[in-house]
Amino acid sequence: MKYVQNSNDSHGLKLFVVCIFMALVANFSNAQGASVSWKKKIKEPIETVDGYIIDVGDEIQINEGVNQDGSFRYVQFINNFNEPISNADSRAAFKKQKVKFFKEQDGVYYAFTKYFCIHLEAALLKEEIILK
Repeated sequence: MKYVQNSNDSHGLKLFVVCIFMALVANFSNAQGASVSWKKKIKEPIETVDGYIIDVGDEIQINEGVNQDGSFRYVQFINNFNEPISNADSRAAFKKQKVKFFKEQDGVYYAFTKYFCIHLEAALLKEEIILK
């Protein structure tokens, strides 16, 4: 038997292209929420739209989350590289944290503490945090 290569059969190439495409989609969707981690750290005081002035070293108290299960919508856990990884759950309630630095993305300011990344204005508006 003689093997004849069929150049019209491109199933292997199609499968390869689909696999690469799926890997890229998974990679980009995973990195979508971490884009604030690439922004430059801000150490100057931040003024919110409501007139609150927050400085590095100020203490923020985490209240209860606004979701039905007590989890947070605007407070996120961070990893060791200060990248937001997931919304904080109800165990984060009533903790006090000092602000280490801020970051800004598209006009939105985020406060970073030891364990959390906080969307400042939304968290203040929904009363997920209190400034001390």
